[in-house]
Amino acid sequence: MTTTLDHQLLALLRGVMETDPVILTVSNGRPNRIVSVEPDGVHIETSRSEALGRPAQLVPAWMIATAWSHLTTNGELENRYLVSNDGLNVKRSSAVIALLARLPGVTVNSSRPLRLTYLRPPR
Repeated sequence: MTTTLDHQLLALLRGVMETDPVILTVSNGRPNRIVSVEPDGVHIETSRSEALGRPAQLVPAWMIATAWSHLTTNGELENRYLVSNDGLNVKRSSAVIALLARLPGVTVNSSRPLRLTYLRPPR
């Protein structure tokens, strides 16, 4: 299990944060704000956590890296597989999907079921 983000994925996620740190959940458009992108994962603040004065929550690197690897290897990723115990078993799926949806080559293919597709960007 990956415990840190590799340099390439780290750079892509930092690019998302620099472009616009607000990411919207794909299923219902709720705003989340990226507070920091570190090798151990991405710290995200929701409107609810902000209202309650709670600190940003870590989305661990292994969750993001596992989902990204599956998406780039297979060309698609369904939320059902992402959260399933028989799948990738990622429990911060809304944040992971919202992050991945902003990366180059990724599109939201379907909202029911929630599905991302990946087409490697031309070099």
